[in-house]
Amino acid sequence: MSIFKSVYRILCVVLVIAAVCGMAYKGRIKEDFENYKMHAIPALMYHSISKVPEGWTEDLCVSPEVFEEHLKYLKEKGYNVITARQAMILLKSRQNVMNTVILTFDDGYEDNYTQAFPLLKKYGFRGNFFIIGKDVGKTFNQNGTVQYMTFAQLKEMYQQGMEIGSHTMSHDPLAAIKPNFLPWEIYQPLNLFHEKMGFWIAGIAFPNGSYNETVVAEIKKYVKYEYGFSGVPGCNTLKIVNERPFEFRRAGVYDRGRGAKDIERALQKCYIFGYLEEKGIPAEILDKGLTLLNELLG
Repeated sequence: MSIFKSVYRILCVVLVIAAVCGMAYKGRIKEDFENYKMHAIPALMYHSISKVPEGWTEDLCVSPEVFEEHLKYLKEKGYNVITARQAMILLKSRQNVMNTVILTFDDGYEDNYTQAFPLLKKYGFRGNFFIIGKDVGKTFNQNGTVQYMTFAQLKEMYQQGMEIGSHTMSHDPLAAIKPNFLPWEIYQPLNLFHEKMGFWIAGIAFPNGSYNETVVAEIKKYVKYEYGFSGVPGCNTLKIVNERPFEFRRAGVYDRGRGAKDIERALQKCYIFGYLEEKGIPAEILDKGLTLLNELLG
């Protein structure tokens, strides 16, 4: 019976999405959807900007060539690529933020410095880099060599307009950690990065999108943190900034062999999920529904 219920919920979600997609370009719904995009900022998630190393999952990697295709698409479409803190300021000012996007990079791989950073500068863009505290400057040789950025590299990126944030100390899913270990995971990166680089970080991205009320309550104890990325797809609006600053929305960008089409679809997902969420359909339900559907379809 539970399988049938799951399928029924998925079909309901899919029908809603299909209805909105089909109607988004007709009459008032198109106008309403375009108006929504004027006050909503999507965020996109990358990890490694590299060819897929042996033993890695493909979803962690976008090659430098494909990543530049994504940046060219954003430039040609007139997107303003800014940091999360800049996005918060824009949303609070109630300006038109149409064609504004945040690009984020998780884990702190060295190729973020050698590949992503130069390309972002080439196109006049900025990015958010979320770093695992215990891995800074380290090299691991499991399943191939994995090199992480150093504090000197991170400081250079910060000085040239990039935003550095925490991806916790260990990268363990926060919702699964015992509450007494949360202060080390959340608070320690604040001190570590300030000690090593001389500035306070303001943001945190939850590993694997894992968080709960206990995690958010712990983060709120430390006033230096201004926002957090939850991993739930959608867009960021003034309402989220004011009411749920530690549940920012973002969607992953993956290399499916379609070049710029992959980033275009990721942006569409953000806008559609965000629009439906504003109309009362929780983004978490939409995301789980599509995940279950993909699993059933193989």
